[in-house]
Amino acid sequence: MESTILYLNCAKLRPQLVKLPVLFALMLLLYSSVFSPSAFAVSMVDFEIKGVSGAIEDNVNSYLSTISTPKGNNYSYFESKVRKNIIESIQVFGFYQSETTVNLTLDDDELIVFIDINLGDRIKLRKVNIRINGEAGHDPAFLDLLSTVPLKSGVYLSHQDYDQFKAGITKLALARGYFDGKWAQSEVRVSIQKNSADVDLIFDSKQRYVFGDSVLSNQTKSETVVTELATFKLGQAYESNLVAEYSLALFNSRYFQSASVVPDINARKEGKVPIVITVINHPSNTYEIGVGYLSDVGFRGTLGWKKPWINNRGDSVSAEFEYSTVQQEFTFNYAIPIEDPITNIAKIQFGYQRKDNEDTESKLFTLQLQRQFELESKWLRTWFIKVEQEDFIQASQVGSNIMVLPGVSFARTKQRGGVDPYWGNQQLLNLEVASRYWGADINMAKIQSRTKYLRSLDRTHFFTTRVDLGAIYVDEIESVPASMRFFAGGSQSIRGYQYETVTPVDAADAYIGGRYLMVGSFEYGYQFADKWRIGLFVDAGTSTNDFSEPISIGVGTGIRWMTPIGPVKVDFAVPVNSDTDTKYTFHLYIGPEL
Repeated sequence: MESTILYLNCAKLRPQLVKLPVLFALMLLLYSSVFSPSAFAVSMVDFEIKGVSGAIEDNVNSYLSTISTPKGNNYSYFESKVRKNIIESIQVFGFYQSETTVNLTLDDDELIVFIDINLGDRIKLRKVNIRINGEAGHDPAFLDLLSTVPLKSGVYLSHQDYDQFKAGITKLALARGYFDGKWAQSEVRVSIQKNSADVDLIFDSKQRYVFGDSVLSNQTKSETVVTELATFKLGQAYESNLVAEYSLALFNSRYFQSASVVPDINARKEGKVPIVITVINHPSNTYEIGVGYLSDVGFRGTLGWKKPWINNRGDSVSAEFEYSTVQQEFTFNYAIPIEDPITNIAKIQFGYQRKDNEDTESKLFTLQLQRQFELESKWLRTWFIKVEQEDFIQASQVGSNIMVLPGVSFARTKQRGGVDPYWGNQQLLNLEVASRYWGADINMAKIQSRTKYLRSLDRTHFFTTRVDLGAIYVDEIESVPASMRFFAGGSQSIRGYQYETVTPVDAADAYIGGRYLMVGSFEYGYQFADKWRIGLFVDAGTSTNDFSEPISIGVGTGIRWMTPIGPVKVDFAVPVNSDTDTKYTFHLYIGPEL
């Protein structure tokens, strides 16, 4: 056999051997850059779930959303975390025998997780033992709660129902003054083999605490008012809603800019829990300024002053001055709390009004006594008697009257949304009567009402309606003072018409005022940006003596800017069927929606 021997020339190979380490290093660097964890970094995870729907699917997604995006190539830990969270999320609904398939697919930097869930059989409740021991066992509030328990033998296990019902008992115990209460037993025992679960919920409420002493945490001259506003008495069984009502009553009063009422649970002893009250008084004097502009009356300004405290009893005074080119008015109020300083008040009011508008000139002095009381239905009822002395010129008529007017008014405003309400109602009703029997110059009865509704859709579309109605029952309207007759037109009536120009006229076409009032308004508002809305509106109505005049209609548009002190409104309106020279009206004002 012939042998072949291969000789290598080492001298010639040496240069190549020298280059091998460099080449190997370059290949290693290339490998590390391509196959390093950062090369396969996942920036997004998408879960595709099959086998569940509705509330179960929502809960699965909620649990999965807490899992962090996997780092590097550590997908096994990520997958185990996915499986663990799925099991926990569906066990909430009583599924303890589920089977789950999880597949991971990498698409560029997105990790797609395909999940297929087979829920299996659902656990049913077998034995349910729920008991309330202690004084709460006879408390009607706890008996009502027990009558609504969702945990019953034969129904499917729901840990959510269990947790919510247990939390409801704990919450009710604190709200009803069972501050020493504790759970003697609370557990769910699941048997997968028997496909059943037993529940034990035993709460020992111990004793119920009563209201102890109420303590003012800071020095204040308002102690008398704070005491009068209390919604509970010493020794009365504790209820958290009474504490909340007390705090709200203090805050809603005209005396305090902040108020807090809390039980001092840590200081409870001998079956009593003390109540700590903290109030901060309003400043001794507060001032309010308002401005506006209307094309029909020009500049309008308001200056208000309030002094919430005159004495420890809670008497207060306020004054307001309103100015426009056609009307100036000053009002002074002295308020005296009777029993309840919020809902039961007596008032003394003095006012002066001067008007010079179109065909009306008037000087009016008013002295009024009021008794305000809030009914259980939340209507504010006000009995009043006022004495008015007025000198006026209305068109060609010159008059001077003294009116003694007893009457009653009802007012109620309900709204949701604070200074920017999205829902609300406003109702006002006023009835006053004059008679020669008690010193008036004429026999007369006047009734007037306003109803306003605000509704919204998705907090984006706002709908506002307003209806004003009024009637004067008198032999001759000419005998009624000018300030008591009905006029329509203006920013708060029929926009597009000058202030108080929608009214009957005499033979010389001078405005004389009417005995009936009928005005309606509809407005649509659209919120196109945060705090900004555009409005479209139509107003219609009349002031009349015999309904022979045509209905006056005004249409327009406006912009609304929602501010912390209320909406700023700018309106532009035109009359539809006016026979005057008015082509349009412009209104700028700040005021509440209701």
